Amino acid sequence: STNLPSVHLPLQIDGDWRTHAVAADNVEKIEDGGELRVYFRQLQCQDGCKNISIRFYVKKDGVCQEFTVVGVKDEASGDYFTDYSGENYFSIVYNQQEVIILHNTNVDEAGKKTNGILAAGKRDSLTVEEQQKFAAVAEEYGIPVENTRNVILTGRVTPLSPMIPKPPQ
Repeated sequence: STNLPSVHLPLQIDGDWRTHAVAADNVEKIEDGGELRVYFRQLQCQDGCKNISIRFYVKKDGVCQEFTVVGVKDEASGDYFTDYSGENYFSIVYNQQEVIILHNTNVDEAGKKTNGILAAGKRDSLTVEEQQKFAAVAEEYGIPVENTRNVILTGRVTPLSPMIPKPPQ
C-alpha cells in the first residue's frame, strides 16, 4: 500500500496527451513491444469523470495498433477498472495542468500482476521537477528507478531508452 492518495476528479484531463515515461516492477512488460508500453494520445472524462476514455497505441511486432479503453470508476476505492491485456486498476496520483502520473496494476491472463506508473504530458518534455516527482512516485510504489523507460523523444511510436534521473537524496 502507498501513502499517495488517489487524486480526486473531475480535473482538467480532457485533451491530447503524450506518454513521456513508463516504469514497472515487471520491466519486460514495458520494453519496446511490451503490451504495457502504451503511447497515450487522448484522455476524456465522461459522466462527471465516473468513466475515463483513454486512446493509445501499442507497438506489437513492429506495428502500431490503436486502442481505446474506458476506465470505470469504483466509487469505494476511487480507482478505475478496465480490460486491456488482462484486468487493469488505475488511478491518477499526480495531476497538474500539463502533466499527469497514473498508477496501474495489471493482472494478465496468466494471473501475473504488474505494478506500473506512467507519466503523460501536454508538452514535449518533463521538467526536472516533474522527472523527480515521477521517480519519487516510482519509489513510493516499490518500482526501481532503473526500470523507467522514456518514450517521448519522438512523436512516433518508436523504441527509446534514456533513463529519468534519480531524485537527489
